[in-house]
Amino acid sequence: MEQEPDRRSILGWATCGLGAIFTAIIGVPIVCYAIDPRHRLGPKSNFKLVEGIKLDELTAEPRQGVIRDVRVDAWTLYPNDVIGRVWVVKVGDKPDLTGDKLRAFNDNTMAEKEKYLRVFTTICPHLGCSVNSEPNKGFACPCHGAEFKLDGSRANNANPALRGMDTLEWEIDDTDPDSNRIKVKYQNFATSIEEKKPAGS
Repeated sequence: MEQEPDRRSILGWATCGLGAIFTAIIGVPIVCYAIDPRHRLGPKSNFKLVEGIKLDELTAEPRQGVIRDVRVDAWTLYPNDVIGRVWVVKVGDKPDLTGDKLRAFNDNTMAEKEKYLRVFTTICPHLGCSVNSEPNKGFACPCHGAEFKLDGSRANNANPALRGMDTLEWEIDDTDPDSNRIKVKYQNFATSIEEKKPAGS
């Protein structure tokens, strides 16, 4: 009769011990996943670096750049995924960006900044195909024949696109010591309408 409580306490301790072991086995990976720096939210910024573009190498001909960002798909992390592409067109001379002039330039309105560069998304505003550059002419969509001038406007009235190419907000990368790169606020816009509206709005 006296051994019964001891047996129960041993079973109780064994159950608690097994519960603790299983909690550690399952819990430790979850905690490690949660505190991994790759899963932490970084500083909130809508501007993404444009790869493949150096300002000193730009000419009057459009140059294409790539936008990359972190993308999470269910449990899979893509740390360097291509989220879009842009066309960059040099319009004027590169301004003096030494000292505090870089910050002042980035604080300008887009109309002021576009006296130097214009940045377009490569997505055609007609039905969303990828727009190509045409040397010495401007841009053309291979899907339905939409054509655009270098300033992004529609090349003719027979154009199937109801508006010109969509421009993107941009600024010069203030972390680059040579002030030779740009960042853009990359977004997609609704197609097949005259008004430039963010997709899904």
